[in-house]
Amino acid sequence: MKFTHTLKFQIGIALLALIALFSFFSMHTLKILDEQRTQGALLRLAGELQATAQHMAMQAMNYEKNAPRDSSAYTRDLRLYYQDLMNNTGQFDEICAAFSSGDFQRQLQNYNPTTPVLSDNTLKAAFELEDYWKKFLLTLDKVMGPEAMPHLTEAARLIVDRNPMLLHKTRNLLKALDVDIQQRMLETNRIIRISFAIALIIAIGIMLWFYRRVLRPLGSSVEGFRQAAAGNFSYQVPVASDDEIGFLALSFNQLSSRLNTMFKLTARLQEGSDLNETLEFVSRTFPELLPLDWVGVLFVSTDGHIQLERAFSDGMPEELGILRFPLKNTLLEKCLNSGEPLHIPDVQDVSLQNASYRFLQVLAGRQRQDAIFLPVTSQSPIPGVLVFATRQAHAYQPEHTQLLSNLATVISLSFSRTLKLAEHARLAAIGQFASNIAHEIRTPLATVSMALDYFENTELPGAANKRLQLAEQEMARINRLLADILLYARPLVLNTQPTDICPILEKAVASQKPLATEQQIRLHLSCPNGTLPMCADADRLLQIFLNLLQNAIEAAAQDSTVAIKIISEDEDKVVQVEIHNQGESIAPEYLDRLFEPFFTTKANGTGLGLAIVRRLVQAHGGSIAATSDQTRGTTFTVRIPRML
Repeated sequence: MKFTHTLKFQIGIALLALIALFSFFSMHTLKILDEQRTQGALLRLAGELQATAQHMAMQAMNYEKNAPRDSSAYTRDLRLYYQDLMNNTGQFDEICAAFSSGDFQRQLQNYNPTTPVLSDNTLKAAFELEDYWKKFLLTLDKVMGPEAMPHLTEAARLIVDRNPMLLHKTRNLLKALDVDIQQRMLETNRIIRISFAIALIIAIGIMLWFYRRVLRPLGSSVEGFRQAAAGNFSYQVPVASDDEIGFLALSFNQLSSRLNTMFKLTARLQEGSDLNETLEFVSRTFPELLPLDWVGVLFVSTDGHIQLERAFSDGMPEELGILRFPLKNTLLEKCLNSGEPLHIPDVQDVSLQNASYRFLQVLAGRQRQDAIFLPVTSQSPIPGVLVFATRQAHAYQPEHTQLLSNLATVISLSFSRTLKLAEHARLAAIGQFASNIAHEIRTPLATVSMALDYFENTELPGAANKRLQLAEQEMARINRLLADILLYARPLVLNTQPTDICPILEKAVASQKPLATEQQIRLHLSCPNGTLPMCADADRLLQIFLNLLQNAIEAAAQDSTVAIKIISEDEDKVVQVEIHNQGESIAPEYLDRLFEPFFTTKANGTGLGLAIVRRLVQAHGGSIAATSDQTRGTTFTVRIPRML
């Protein structure tokens, strides 16, 4: 942004213009005031000329009427009238000379005004007055005679005769000066009006400029923020200038566009579970946020490798085949371990620094110059890395890395949800496949079972009989596995009705009593006094506790007790059942996986028993958890709401 285009510069110029305008008016006003004071002083001086001339005439007339009769009276008049006459002529001569020369420094020294400038008419009247005055003084000097014994009577007679013309000349000067002053006042008023009009035009221009360049763009920006606050992230503020407000509007538009893109991305990721569609959406929308022409996602496998799952180049799928790389000692591993976006500013050079950077070598082979690795690990079933790359060298600035860092959690959680949905879809497909297989296998298994039953009633040698018994045991295990698969895979429907949990537990204990006796295990059921009514599927509850009791008996040490304890929490209306055995503890790495399908620690287990138990408990709105340690053994805790 050029400095001359900034509001700082433009507003500074506007303020300087206003200051200059104010200074001009202030100086002009002071000048007018000084001129008015000077003109007033000139009028006063002209008035003094007229007053002096009139005073001289009056004194002369009085002296002429009262001429002295003796020498003593003459001496008195000489001391009074002559001295007054000299003072008046001196004052008149001084003022008259000032008007004719234009030098009023002595007369106006106490006013400190501007140097007065007289018009031609005023100067002409002043010259005529001075010319007449000089001739008058010469004649007066001749009439008066010597200074020691002046002829005052003749002087008075001369003053009376010449005074009308002197007053006429004086009035001409006063009149010319007055006309001059009036003309200057008219010119001053005209200048003031013109100056005021120019100032008004400049002020209105500044106001219009301020409205167009500041107020109106600010109003648009405020409307944009109001729209964003209301949730309209697609709103764009018009960018009308390249100044600070224009930069603010541009920044707002970038922010709004990024937020809108992120919300679209989040909504898109929430809608479906297709990783291919999700990655395609990222490849087509993220270029609005940062330079991007290649995007791919890599997932970590259990064998220490990382595989490129999907990739899009310029918004189109890119077929790269199966690309698997060792994860150890790579920048991908560094990114996953740090959990933060990793910027590779020069893919070509960095790919040559280490032979293990094979994925970077793939990017370099596709002419990508800059890349950012974004880890996808938060709550994700499969750790992975989302890769953004571009052909532009040094395209990713710190602001892009910061943007991805701020959005990492959202992107990671969204992708994790996509992966979870994909994983659930895959498991659902596997479940449906397993259910179909189980149905298909049951028919031939029934035929095999009938054949085994036939051979059971046949006399067989000892070795053949043992093989027959082993085959029957395996057949029973297969049937049990198929039953568990069908139970886990088919939709679960509960037949809920009012029931009591204590009789259900008593029935479960009675059913498992023979197995406990065989294993030399004691069963102890602790039920509270009275009933514990609840709304549940009694058959499903019995299935839950039969499975848990059987597991507890099989895991308990000989001559120990399996304790079943019921706790009723009336505050939250929850029934809690604890089944505890004193057998060997479960390893911590296995404890979190007990309820996963097909996970088992038993040699002949199907791995679906506890998974079915958790599914049944959750269908009742409850929860199940397991704790285990070396000293206290293992406890399974089932919490089911009573829902009455």
